[in-house]
Amino acid sequence: MSWKNDGPTGNFTENLETMEPLKNPIADLPLLNQCHTENQRWSVTLTSYEQEVDQLLVLLNDVLEQYNHQNLRQRAIDYSQRLNRLKVWFHRLRADLLCEGSGGFAGCQKCGKPHLSLYSAISLQIAGLSDEFTHLKTGCYQFLSVLVQLNLL
Repeated sequence: MSWKNDGPTGNFTENLETMEPLKNPIADLPLLNQCHTENQRWSVTLTSYEQEVDQLLVLLNDVLEQYNHQNLRQRAIDYSQRLNRLKVWFHRLRADLLCEGSGGFAGCQKCGKPHLSLYSAISLQIAGLSDEFTHLKTGCYQFLSVLVQLNLL
């Protein structure tokens, strides 16, 4: 048995058997819109990171193709492996938590209840991945810049 009341602030429904709390879709609308906006921003950020990772991987591949020195090759391999792991994390985050694809943001279920709590966690995961990417990118660029300074690249 449920009770329904249409009022000026939206539709309120309550399931009297389960005693679920009142739901007001209008009250959730600003949070839902913010979730969609953040998803778009996070998607752009991840795309940018993925492009930078691809560019670094191309440079590191050049090092592997041109040089046979064990120390240079090992550092290039280490950076490549770490960048590829980071890229996998980007893809996993995109697939598991972000609203994307042919359906677009309009049909996104990841921002709706009960997934709304994931929305709060995404920013922490993005921040963590961003920090890890920045640290790895800095080290990789330092390695590559030394090769350039030595006229090895």
